[in-house]
Formats: sequence, C-alpha cells, structure tokens
Amino acid sequence: MKISIKNFFTFPESESIHPDVKKNFKRNFFANLMDACFWFFGDSFAAAYTIMPVFVSTLTDSPILIGLIPALDGAGWFLPQLFLARTLEGRNRRMPVVRFLGIFDRIPFLFLALGAFLIPQLDKPAALILILVIYALKAFSSGLVALPWQELIATVIPVSHRGRYWGYSLILGKLMGLVGAAITGILLISITYPYNYTTMFSIGFCAVSISYTFLIMNVEPEIPRRNSEETINLLIRIKDVLGKDRNFLIYLMNRGFIFLAGMALAFLTVYGINTYDLPIAQSATFTAIMLVSEIIGFGIWGHLGDRSGYKRVIETSNFLLILGISSLLLVNSLGSLYLVFALMSFAHSGESIADQNFAMEFGTEENRPTYIGMSKTLTGPFFLLAPIIGGSLIQFRGYKSMFLAALIMAVLSFVVIKFFVKDPRKSLHTLETS
Repeated sequence: MKISIKNFFTFPESESIHPDVKKNFKRNFFANLMDACFWFFGDSFAAAYTIMPVFVSTLTDSPILIGLIPALDGAGWFLPQLFLARTLEGRNRRMPVVRFLGIFDRIPFLFLALGAFLIPQLDKPAALILILVIYALKAFSSGLVALPWQELIATVIPVSHRGRYWGYSLILGKLMGLVGAAITGILLISITYPYNYTTMFSIGFCAVSISYTFLIMNVEPEIPRRNSEETINLLIRIKDVLGKDRNFLIYLMNRGFIFLAGMALAFLTVYGINTYDLPIAQSATFTAIMLVSEIIGFGIWGHLGDRSGYKRVIETSNFLLILGISSLLLVNSLGSLYLVFALMSFAHSGESIADQNFAMEFGTEENRPTYIGMSKTLTGPFFLLAPIIGGSLIQFRGYKSMFLAALIMAVLSFVVIKFFVKDPRKSLHTLETS
C-alpha cells in the first residue's frame, strides 16, 4: 500500500510541472478530496435526479414542471461558464474568484430549507414558484463558480493525475452521498412533511459549508497568462475557435445529443414511484442505487481515462446508455427497473467524469478556459431543453414515447463520438513528437 501511495505522488519525467504544483500537490489533493466528500454528502439531500423531482411532485402533477428541476440543474451549471472565460484567461490565479463565488454556491441550500419550512403557509402554486426560483438560484450559482473551480483543479492537479483524482474524489464523495441517502430515507419517514425536507436541506447546508473550508485550503501558484486581443469580443472568439477547430465543434454535437438523451434519466425516479405506487421515501432508494452505481463507475472510468483517454470513456458510456434506455422499453417489474436505473447511472458517471476532463485537453494553456466554457455554455441549452421536451412527451404521448426519443438521441451521440471525433490527447502527442 505504501508503494502504491508513493507511486501516486510521483510524476512522469516527461511531464512539465510547475515547481509549486509539485510542492503542494499532496496538500491540494487532500484538500480537494475533502471538499468533494462534504459537497456530495450535502448535495445528496437535494439530489437533482431523485430527491428534488419527488419533492416538486408533492406540489404539482405536471411532468413539465417536475422536469424543470433537472433542466435547471444542467442549464444552471453549463450556461454561465463561457461568460467567465474572458475574465479568467487574463488572471494569474483562479483561487480569489473561487473563494468569492464559492460562498454563493452554498447559501441556496439554506434558502431551500427556509422555502420548505414556509410551504404550510403558502398555497401550492406559490410554494412551487418559490422552490423553483430558489433551485434556479442554486443551479446558476454553481454554474458561476464551475469554470474557475475547474480551472483551479486543472492548475493544481497535473494532467497525469487528473483522471485518478476525479475517480477517487468522486468515489469518496459518492460514498458520503450514500450515507446522506440513508439519512434521507430515515428523515422522510420519521419527520412530517414538509419539515422532513427542511431538515434535509439544513443538513445539506451544514455539509457544503464544511466543504468550503477545505476548498479554500488550496495553494495555487502564480502562473503568468496572457489575455489575447482576440478574446475581447466573445462572439468573435467563439466563431474563431469553432472555425479553426472542427474536431471540437463535432465534440459539441456529441454533447448536445447526449444531453437530449438524458431526458430518460431525469424522469426515471418519478416514473418508478408513479408506476409502482411507491411512497416518496422510496426516492432515497433510487438515490442510493444511483450513488452505488456511480461509485463503481468513477473508479473504473477514472483509470480508463488516464490510460486510454476520455474519448474511449465517452464512447463506452454512450454505448451503455443505449443499452439502458433500450431496456426501459421492456421492463415490467420494479426489480428490473432498479437494474436498468443502475446501468444508466453507471453510464452517466462515465459521461460526468469525461465532462470534467475531455474539454481540458483541447486548446492551449491560455485559451483552455474558453474551450471549457464553450463546451459547457454552448451545449447548456440542450440540457435545459431535454427535461422540458421529455416532460411534454410524457404529458401528451406517455413515458414510452419519451424513452424512444431519448434512445434515438443516444444512438446519434454514440455515432458522433465513435466515428467523427478525434482524440485531442493523441493529436497533442503527435505534435509533441513530430
């Protein structure tokens, strides 16, 4: 074990790493690991694909409105990121921005607790609007800090260790989330609605506040970065990158299709509870299944990404998603639904870990924030539209039609990544050795 740990904290001789990054790598690694653990523990009490849709379903029967939760979660995370790229490209350090915006990323948990507490004093439409507004604030606050935080990780965690870092941090984080899911199940049964949700969101707020204390422990080196004249006009910069980097443009198409395919996962918990007439406490079981599947997945996907590249991760996870959605058209029991949900969650974990890493491998050190921001913001509308489209299909055509539409999108995403996207890591290696 000692040898394994020692080897983990060594770097390939061929990799050029800033001296301060090497010096503080252990500290930064463990600080970010603990940040992830407490963040995922806290976030499990407001899980976007399980807890929150069921919570909203107590206020409305509309699939479209229920679908707004995963839609806001994705859109809030993705849409704001590009607009911070210009600011980050000219900064020598990312930590001041992360420290400032990280506070606003955590306060909405407290607002959710207050919103749930006020539900008995409000009629259902007013309570629904309040919860959706607070959740939108939570989602977009996360989106604002996302790019600076990802850039911080890209700075303090060398590329040779990023996949394993994401794998280990997500595994431990999801294990903590699994503990949170168990606590959630107990709270949903033992405390009267809506004060069970008030308690859950309050615990979540305490946990993410602890995660912040670890986040600000990062030691980031000063790295001079120039701010190109071309980036002054955002639209010109986008056009320039997409015009010159056709491979990146095709990758964005893959992301658009896979986000549309995600409509199937967004409604699975509510589908299971409605179809099999389950109590709302059962949403904690779906959360636990998702977390266990992701824990297994993150360990596998992280190592696969480091060894074979994240293009391979996306290909494999997209293929497994096709199998999962296809199976949804055939399931006829709660047990089989749980198995399919586990498979789709496993596939989703591959897409998630690739999402954190693949865009970092396009472009240069100077324009990496723009690439990361574009990969999120330009595809964010698809994430926003997917649950809305899915909810509309459910309301007017039923769940089977929605699953079929998601399957078509998943097939298209696989075809694009498999046959049309070139691995930027291999292209970079070719340039370095030529």
